[in-house]
Amino acid sequence: METVLQERHANKVKSGRPPALSLGAQLLMTLEFWREYRTLFHIGQDWGVHEATVQRTVVRVEDALIQSGKFSLP
Repeated sequence: METVLQERHANKVKSGRPPALSLGAQLLMTLEFWREYRTLFHIGQDWGVHEATVQRTVVRVEDALIQSGKFSLP
C-alpha cells in the first residue's frame, strides 16, 4: 500500500505545501480510521492535525488505492 502511495506522490504534477504527515503516517491514519471507526476529530487529536486534514487524507489515500487496481474486491 505504501508503495502505491509513493508512486502516486512521485508522479504528482502540482507542487505546493508539503504534507503535515509522511506517506506512511497518512496510510496508518487511514487504516486506523477504517479499523476503529472513530470520529475524524478524535483521530486528528491523536495525530496533532485538524479533522479536515484527516478527512482529506483518508479520501486521498482511498482514491490512490482504488485507482491502483491492486486493492479492489471481486
